[in-house]
Amino acid sequence: MAAVNRAEKLSGLREIVLIREIAAPRDLLFRLWTEPEHLMQWWGPHNMTAPSVSVDLREGGAWRHCILGPDGKEYWSHGRYLEIVPPERLVFTFAWEGHGPGPGHQMQVTVELQEKGEGTRLVFRKAELPDDRELQLQTGGWQQALDKYAAYAEETAKKGER
Repeated sequence: MAAVNRAEKLSGLREIVLIREIAAPRDLLFRLWTEPEHLMQWWGPHNMTAPSVSVDLREGGAWRHCILGPDGKEYWSHGRYLEIVPPERLVFTFAWEGHGPGPGHQMQVTVELQEKGEGTRLVFRKAELPDDRELQLQTGGWQQALDKYAAYAEETAKKGER
């Protein structure tokens, strides 16, 4: 698995760009972003779990997830799906509930899945982060989450799931 990570601040716009090359088919990788039973396996940084995930997968549909820290603290986030193009593109809003800088500040996530040989290239973008601290924290958190995602995807693909 190859990884490229970048966090940028362009003209005041804070954006995370993370790229992974994953040895798994694109259809499977799309499902791992859109099906609750899969999201619960990888969503969140290394030391966190995702005990609650809800998905209404349609443009305009809502999603809501909870990640649970090792100290038992819950971190809830939610958003709406803006664009769904299976199996290549997913765009959704993202906002934290009740914590962090500016709870409710809406960010936008774009996930692109490109076929690459036997595997898939994932390009993850998260834009409009509210401040430099959140840019730094979320870059690290999403790097870890995508490490978990890639490992889970490759393990699931080896089991023959498509």
